[in-house]
Amino acid sequence: MLDKLIKYFVYETKGYITKTQLIKFLYLADLYSVKWTGKQLTELDWYYYNYGPWHEDIDVALNKMNGKEIIQESHSNTTLIKLGAEAVSSDDLELPVSLKLVLDNIKREWAGSDKLNQLLAYVYSTAPMLEVKDIHKPDEKVRLNLQTEREKLISELGL
Repeated sequence: MLDKLIKYFVYETKGYITKTQLIKFLYLADLYSVKWTGKQLTELDWYYYNYGPWHEDIDVALNKMNGKEIIQESHSNTTLIKLGAEAVSSDDLELPVSLKLVLDNIKREWAGSDKLNQLLAYVYSTAPMLEVKDIHKPDEKVRLNLQTEREKLISELGL
């Protein structure tokens, strides 16, 4: 599922997405899935590392696709993820309509270089991040508990 989610976000942004945005989009997709269903979309054990959510398998997946479905281009401190020669339509990924709606909402809300600071502020204010970011150093690798977002929702709903 990780590969499909990466491709979906890259294809739907027409290749105008940074690696930072992509990682945050993937985190939010997993977080929202846990929040509403109790289950993640991916198999990633998310970590707080270098100020944000992270997992090394994202780099592995990106490197495997690089030069095919996607192209990674480094510019200063930013890595752009563009469409590769083997990119197809997001419809070819055969994702359920309900999942596409969630992913499209993430893209619509947070895509674009002008929204990066808002995206970062939002991600850093999610329950799993708040639980660890003030008590751990950025260079520590600390597991994030995505279930805390679901627990927050259940508490807010009074269930």
